[in-house]
Amino acid sequence: LDGGEAEVHWRGQTAPARHLMQDAGFVSFTPRMPMYVSAFGPKATALAAKHGDGLVMSSPPDPEVITGIRLRYLEAARAAGRTEDDDYFTFTSLNTMVVLEPGEATDSERVRKECGAFAIAALHYTYEQYRQYGRRPPRYLDDIWDDYVAMLEETPEDRRHLRIHAGHNCWVEPEEERFVTKELIERSCLVGTAEQLAANVRDLSAAGLTQLMLLPPLEAKERVLRSVAERVIPLV
Repeated sequence: LDGGEAEVHWRGQTAPARHLMQDAGFVSFTPRMPMYVSAFGPKATALAAKHGDGLVMSSPPDPEVITGIRLRYLEAARAAGRTEDDDYFTFTSLNTMVVLEPGEATDSERVRKECGAFAIAALHYTYEQYRQYGRRPPRYLDDIWDDYVAMLEETPEDRRHLRIHAGHNCWVEPEEERFVTKELIERSCLVGTAEQLAANVRDLSAAGLTQLMLLPPLEAKERVLRSVAERVIPLV
């Protein structure tokens, strides 16, 4: 991806690889293409820090969490021998954003429709952490966790992996609607007035976040993105 030549190891053999006909206009390496790496766990983060120009992940919209992730990434980069200035890398977090109308609750029917898919995706991820590694869910899920686990475990273990992420970041499955609670929305999504959201973005930026990648549900994607573009971005 950087215009050079690399060795590819496959099935016990090693061969050189590079883009062909680089001078014929089929590919351009100017300006240089940055490589952003999606990484969630410590091993993947270390790999991103060693080889990448940026990190893409999904983090709770909390400045303290963002600062902690950024520091761990930079420590891994220095351990890998990276010597660039700390501002060299792009830190992107996946989230979604809903602009409230005056007096609107954070769990109104409209808000649930416009950010429920992302909120439930956070629950999918939490279940995977519990299922694969035995990690306890955060306390704010106490009221729904047992019922959510029981619902998923109605699917046989050998087929459960096909069920866990149904609708992931696209829509909410009907049987999961009851788990889109006010606290889950507020903990996992960016929801507030335009002024509050602009302040949230500034706080996240000050903590080290470079970009927010918004993932609204399919049905509401145009409406959500237009609302953010027209009402929040001008205030940032």
